[in-house]
Amino acid sequence: MAWGKSEEEKQQEREAKEQQARAQQEAYEQQQRAEADAAFASSPVGRAQAAHQRNDAFFQLEVEVSALTGPTSFFGSSSNEIQHSAVATDLLGQVEAAGWHLEHVGYVFIETGSTTTDRVLLSGQGMVTQGNVTGIYLFRRAAA
Repeated sequence: MAWGKSEEEKQQEREAKEQQARAQQEAYEQQQRAEADAAFASSPVGRAQAAHQRNDAFFQLEVEVSALTGPTSFFGSSSNEIQHSAVATDLLGQVEAAGWHLEHVGYVFIETGSTTTDRVLLSGQGMVTQGNVTGIYLFRRAAA
């Protein structure tokens, strides 16, 4: 009676491990594809393509263009910073390539908060406002 496994048994174990590793890799890649598909479907271009496939007549897109931020007003300070968003520069072109024509554009400032404090050693108050500028884009289905 031999003490170890035969070469044939060792080979079968190696093949079983390799098969299990391939199955795990395939499951991982399938999960990655599903996550990428879900991310694209929720993106502006993905939503535009879905609306076009549904034969919608209009497609509306809201995109944050910039944000007004700043530290909380302290002793009457009133400093704000403008941060521009990192939206793809050709987002509107990509939506139009999906079968839409830009019909109307509007911009709104949405205030998300503000703080006010009395100035120290000066009269008046300091105010810091937070919010964002959102672009609202209305597309009409492009003529065939």
